[in-house]
Amino acid sequence: MRAVVNGKLVDLPEGATIEDLRSRLPEIGNDDVMEEGFGGTKPLKETDALKEGSKVWTVPKIVKG
Repeated sequence: MRAVVNGKLVDLPEGATIEDLRSRLPEIGNDDVMEEGFGGTKPLKETDALKEGSKVWTVPKIVKG
């Protein structure tokens, strides 16, 4: 299965979750993962599975100090 993550095409196993994505791409770290869809964008949970051709990007968490 292929998905676009932060503008890069990535090969992932079928049914890969956000947790799997974090283990394969350590540069994501603890960032929030957002998915682009027809109805706009939505944040994904750790247990959400990616679909073939998903377009996702990461947004660093906002830390108030």
